[in-house]
Amino acid sequence: MSHRVLSDILAKFLTLFFALILVLLPFHAFLSTWGGTVVGPLLVWKSWKEILLIILLIPVAIYLFMNRDLADRLWRRAINKFVIIYAIITVIWALFSSASMTAIVAGLAFNLRFFAMFLLAQVLLESKNSWIEKVKLFAAPVLLWVTVIISLFAILQVTVLPHDFLVSFGYDKDSSIAPFILVDDNPEAVRAFSTLRGPNTLAAFLVLPLILALALFVAKKQRWLAAITLALGGIALLLTGARSAWLGFAAALICLLLLELPKQKLLKVIKWGALPGFLLIAGFIWLATTVPALRLAVFHSSPGDPTLVEGSTEDHWHATTNGIKDVIANPVGTGVGSAGPASFYSDKVKLAENYFVQIAQETGVVGIGLFIAIYLLMFRRLLIGRAQLWHKVLLASLVGLTVVNIFLHGWADDPTAMVWWAFAGLFAWPVIGGKKS
Repeated sequence: MSHRVLSDILAKFLTLFFALILVLLPFHAFLSTWGGTVVGPLLVWKSWKEILLIILLIPVAIYLFMNRDLADRLWRRAINKFVIIYAIITVIWALFSSASMTAIVAGLAFNLRFFAMFLLAQVLLESKNSWIEKVKLFAAPVLLWVTVIISLFAILQVTVLPHDFLVSFGYDKDSSIAPFILVDDNPEAVRAFSTLRGPNTLAAFLVLPLILALALFVAKKQRWLAAITLALGGIALLLTGARSAWLGFAAALICLLLLELPKQKLLKVIKWGALPGFLLIAGFIWLATTVPALRLAVFHSSPGDPTLVEGSTEDHWHATTNGIKDVIANPVGTGVGSAGPASFYSDKVKLAENYFVQIAQETGVVGIGLFIAIYLLMFRRLLIGRAQLWHKVLLASLVGLTVVNIFLHGWADDPTAMVWWAFAGLFAWPVIGGKKS
């Protein structure tokens, strides 16, 4: 068997598992909870994608060794250098972490798995194998169909299905995932989360496919599927009650509008739409403070609560400010697993409700500096290619997901983070021979 044939077989093998991870991620929480409670062990089921990525390290290393020119092309990209350095720093900070071993392992997984997908996507793209081209071709329709399925289930979850429907699939608030989640403990205000881990996770995940559907609809491509996705996905987004994702989607929508509209039309929209837009927002905020249903949805506050921000809103503010104080007190960081969702596996839980603050808490100013550098390089790359559909979609959704991560640990959610960064690896760079890109 020739070197070229063996290399192509290896690339197709990697592509198969890469595509499998992408397709299963939106259903991961449901499948792992069901399988983990029925068959077990739950931890292995929850970690299947990380285990698979670790196993794939060996064939990836072999493939890169067989194709050193490809490895050189990828290394010449500045963003990949920063990702590798960031990964090394993260591992070093894990070695000196005071968190429990379980928390450290979880922190490593949460912080690095989406970058692993990002790098793997680039390797497969540069391999130019026929299977990865099919993955790119079907990426949009598959993502939209998946969104239709999970959105439909989310709507049924709130409107038709009994609250304890998911109990039959191993859902339990003490041992796995709560079968239902309420707004401000109101039994009439059920939050949708479909097959994902929670309402905020579902809402954050929906930002990318909704922006993609809107861009396709405007471009007059796959309009029926795009319209169905927008309708069902939009309803599902509202039913999550996830305010951070609402703001994130609004930011992504504005970004897409800026990218789509010609300069002259954009100026007219700003000129004639600024005042009506301001009045509309002001009127909505006023209604949200007076109408109980809107108050519950927007502020997660019931009429009997002492203030509008009492509860989750106030808790979020305190969590973020305490996280910033922690960074100031420990500028070097307190180690991987010591903050964010991974800290649930340790003795002391530290949730800043802000992914950027979390990274600074764990890896200090060095880690957050590298992370922001990666962010800026990605933003620049997408901005350069903004005339292309996927670049526009990824750029607008990145803006939206940045807003989400200011209010939550969004990049710690595997479906959102791993899917978005995998698509960034697939679509942010064209294959340009050996040229630096």
